[in-house]
Formats: sequence, structure tokens, C-alpha cells
Amino acid sequence: MSELLHISTEEFLREKIDVSREGLDRIPHLLDEGDLAAAEHEYAVFVRRNLQPDKYFSTGFNPPENAWALPGETDRQIFERLCRGEIMSCGYMHDFGEDGIRWEANPTPNKYAEWTWQLNRHFEFRALGRLYRETGDERVAELFIRLFRSWREQCQCEKDVPGYHTLSWRTIEIGIRLTVNWHYALHAFYRSEAFTDHDICEFFASLWENAWRLRHYHRPVGNWLFMEMSGLYHTGLLYPWLSDAAEWKRYALEKTVGETEKQLYPDGFQVELSTNYHGVVIHNVSAVAAITRAMGEPVPEELTRGLVKAYELYEKLADPGLHTPDLNDGSRQNVAKALAPALLLCPGRDDFRYFVSRRAEGQPPAEKDTVMPYSGIAVLRDSWEADSQWLLFDGGPFGLGHQHEDKLNVLLYAFGKDLLRDTGNYAYDTSRMRAYVLSAYSHNTVLVDGLGQNRRGRYRWHDGDLTKVSDLSVRLGKNADVLRGIYDEGFGPEYTDVKHERMVIKIKSAPTDLGTFYMVIDRLFAADGKPHLYEAHWQLEDVPVSVGSCGGALQTSHERPDYSGKLLKGSRITADYGDGVTLTLLSGENCVIRRGSEQPFVGWRTPNVPAPCVDFAAYGTDVRIVTVLYPSDRGCPITSVEYSSDTADREIKIKTQGGVWICNEEEI
Repeated sequence: MSELLHISTEEFLREKIDVSREGLDRIPHLLDEGDLAAAEHEYAVFVRRNLQPDKYFSTGFNPPENAWALPGETDRQIFERLCRGEIMSCGYMHDFGEDGIRWEANPTPNKYAEWTWQLNRHFEFRALGRLYRETGDERVAELFIRLFRSWREQCQCEKDVPGYHTLSWRTIEIGIRLTVNWHYALHAFYRSEAFTDHDICEFFASLWENAWRLRHYHRPVGNWLFMEMSGLYHTGLLYPWLSDAAEWKRYALEKTVGETEKQLYPDGFQVELSTNYHGVVIHNVSAVAAITRAMGEPVPEELTRGLVKAYELYEKLADPGLHTPDLNDGSRQNVAKALAPALLLCPGRDDFRYFVSRRAEGQPPAEKDTVMPYSGIAVLRDSWEADSQWLLFDGGPFGLGHQHEDKLNVLLYAFGKDLLRDTGNYAYDTSRMRAYVLSAYSHNTVLVDGLGQNRRGRYRWHDGDLTKVSDLSVRLGKNADVLRGIYDEGFGPEYTDVKHERMVIKIKSAPTDLGTFYMVIDRLFAADGKPHLYEAHWQLEDVPVSVGSCGGALQTSHERPDYSGKLLKGSRITADYGDGVTLTLLSGENCVIRRGSEQPFVGWRTPNVPAPCVDFAAYGTDVRIVTVLYPSDRGCPITSVEYSSDTADREIKIKTQGGVWICNEEEI
């Protein structure tokens, strides 16, 4: 066993503080005389005199993330259940009873590792601190001290353990608890009689250990690094009398500024290409800027510049409902709420004001469509108004982390409804649902022989990837917009060598009486020269679905059919999203609909909600599949779509109630 990262209060007072400061200068003498209690008192008096709670608390109280409290639960109720030994992490409550909390336990039925890790973020410390500030109830302070003492006694870390390891000392947890939770508690409780001189010294000794680990074992890249550096920066800034404080502060700020530049693609998306973890970057960089301002120091211009660039992603991705899509391990962000801090940072930005005011003030961005050539994302809009249509096409790279197998995915919003969206994120466990949301089965792309994309197996990130232009191709025109992308990295565990080329055409003007609609043309090329089953896969919401066959036969079996024979052709599916809004999907191929299927495991939405998925299936070696997506609040006039499966063919025949439109996909 290696040396423990654990220092006594005497070691802390001898080695980790700047004793040249007035008020700390007598401590070495007291220690030399063997009077540790007097030295601890001297330090505690200094801390009580030098903390600046008014400045610290001016940053406000942002609600902690993750499910560590019950919905609507008050700070008082949290205090009462903690007194009983009941604590929640990741949405799971456990009663430790009179024995008290065991910080490295895992009582979850499925041994969900995140439960223990996130327990050690100590959101409860902040809730108790706020309750104490409001009430002055000394029982709250006494509980906090008991919890801290129990954690310090139970949780010790070997000095050379990597940042990802351990149950209670992972550097992500340290970064989170040292960004807010521990500092909030200290500034709330430091004058309480329950917080003794010895406790204050123990707290700072542990604070030093936590910060030391952040400094020496942080991640080299990724969203963790922002949380780690935020925690280190807060510690260095707030307690300048610590001997390492100036170096911690300098290093953390340098890393934060540098990584804000290094981890954003030139078009503004963080390298993990997840709307959730892009938000993590913003949250932590904002926290650094906020505490800097609160303590009366200037915020570096380069920090603000990187932060503004990150904020701009929200308006680039915003759907007409003013939300971001939950791309990869992402989450839907309320754009008005997310950009409110950006408007405070840049009060002259009329585009930020437009979103924050929910279109009541300001001006929208000059360009309605968004093209992100490095992130590989294109967003097509009719306008910036609430009643516009919005389509997102993902033709980008795999990204650094938190990836889903979803290249060439299509999302669609129209008439105030999410018509095609990401299936959603799920707990980071080993369940089937977690595997499902990571896979192509939960996204709107193509399956080959029932198998999805497999970039993860061979993927390796290289620093130079950040500056590579993706293979996304975009052509914006008066009558139509055309998006193209390619997936050629293998399907399934054996990396079946099929190249998938997808073209998405937004038809804005057609010769017949048609509204705006979309054609998705998929071309599949088998390198092995053998026939394969290809399925254009569309995951719907859990809404009523009606079937209008166009000469073909509907397959509704949950079992995957045998497609070795000739397939019947032509399918028309209408999904009813309510309020008169429908999405009609048409193809020249046969259709299979599954909802809540166990074998294969398809047709689900998170969390564990059955929802229909539609597969238009074709069988062959090189194949073309066309899917028409027709969103409407007045019904769909298209009755069928016909085309040749020959990949060299470009002609598509659209039949409507009023006639036939024969178009060439290259000439639209």
C-alpha cells in the first residue's frame, strides 16, 4: 500500500500555510512549544477574521444538479431525513439508520457505481449551509460537523491513485465539491460554536488534500478538467494564505482559459459533442468568472471571450420551442434560461436578448440556418419564429467522449412539436436501456442486417481532430436545401463493411400544391459484394400511428422477419402528435413497426417508455432507399413515393391527390 494522502492538523499548520502573514506568524512558535490547541485556535481566529462571506455569497445560489433530493423537498426536510440517516444519490434513497452514513457504501440493487461517486459530491453540505444562514439553528451546524467528521474519518486516499479511481476521491467529485459545496458550508458555518477550532483546522487540512489531488491528478482533457480546475481555482482564490494558493490559482486559471480554447471546435461545440457536457464547460467557466468578480478581481478578457463562444452554441442549435436537442449524452436545455448569464456578460448582444426575452426584445441572428463544418452539424430553419420548421442533421465526428452511435441522425421539429428527436439519455449503468440509448437502434439512421454503427470499437481521439473539417456537405438554395454525409466505419461487432451515404433534401418549393417537406435518400454500398438487409430506422414519440399501405404489406411482428425473398413495396405511416399535427413517413419500401419490442430490443424512449419505431426495409447489395418526411397541421397530400432501388438512379416520383411530380434529386 502506498502512502496515504492524509495530513494532520499539525502538519497542515507547519507546512501548508503562509506564516509570514500577520495573525499566522505565532503559529510556528506555538507548535515548537508543543501547544497544538493554541496553534489551532490562532489559525481558527485568523480564518474567522479573513473569510469574506458577503462577497462570497453575492454569487447567488444555483440549485445543485443531479437527483440528490426529492422533488420539491425543502432544506428543512433534507436536514430532518439526514438526521435519521436517510440520504439520496442518483434518485435512490437509502436509510443508513443510527449507524450513520457510510460514504463508500453502495446499497443500490444493481450496484450502480454512480450512486457512491455522486454521494461524495456533498450537495447536502450546501443545503445545510443555506438552511443555517436562514435559521441560525445550531442543530444544523452540529449535523454538518458530524457529517464532515464521519467523511474525513472514513474516506482516505492513497497518494498515487489516478484521478478516475477510488470511491470517494475521484477528481470529478473533488472538483464539484470544491467549486461550491465545501466553500458554501465553510462560509455559512464558520462562526458556529459547533465548528470548533480543531474542526476548522481539520477542514482546511482536508481542503488542502483535495486541492493537491486536483493539481496533480486532474484529467488531461475533457469536461472533467473544467470541473477540476474550477474547484482548484476557487480554493486558491478564496484562501490566499495557503502556501500553495497562488500557484493553484494561476495554474487553474491558465488551464481553464487554455482548455476553453482547446476543447471547443472552431464552430463552438465542445469536443464531446454533447449538449449536456457543453453545458458543464459553461457552468464551470462561468463559476470561475463569477467568483473572480465577487472577490473584486478582474476577469481575464480571454476567459470571457471563450465563454461567449461557448454560449453561442445554444442559439445555433435552438429549435423553435427554444430548446437545444439532447445530442449524445445530452440534455434538453432551455435556451432562454441558459443564455440569461450570457446577456449579463454581453448586454449589447441583441441576439442573446432575443432568446432570453423569448422573442419579445432584441433581434435574432442574421442567418436562420446553421452550418457547423467542424462539428458536422447542420440546422435548417424556415425562420426564427415559434411556428417555423427545424431540422437537424448530424454528419459529424464521433467526438471525445459520451458518444452515441448516431452519425447521419435526423431530428425534426415543426408546428410546435418534437416530431423526431433523440431517444434521450439514461443512467450510466449496465442496463439494456443504457446500451440502447448509446446505439443506432435509438436514433434515426440505418441498420445493416439488424446491426448498428460501431465507431466506438475502433475509435481513437487525436488532438488534431479538433481542427479537422467533417465530411458534412451543405447546399442552401431558393427552392431546396441539400445536406450530405457518409458513414463508412463498419456495422456490428464484425464491422460489416457497408458504406452509407445519406442525402437530406428540404423541399421549399415544389410544382404541385405541397408545403415544406423533406426527402431522405439513403444509399448503401456493400464492399463484400453480398446482399444485406438495410433498414431506414425512424424512432417516433409514443403517439398513435396509422398505416396506409401503398401496395405493400405491413409487418408488425416483434421478431425480425426473414427477408431472403422479394419484399413487397410501398408504405405510408402517419403519426398523430395531437392538436392536428401529424408526421407522415412514406417510402417505396416495405415497413415494419415495433413498439416496446424485447427481441430485438427496439421501440423505446427513456426512461423505459415504449414508443413506435418504423423501419423501411430493402434487401440487396447496393441499394437506394427514399423516405419522405411530411410534417403538417393539415394532413399530408402525398399518397406514395416511387423510385428505382438502383443507386445510380436519381429520379423520384411523388404522387399526390392532385397529380404526379417527377423530380431529380441532383437537379432540385
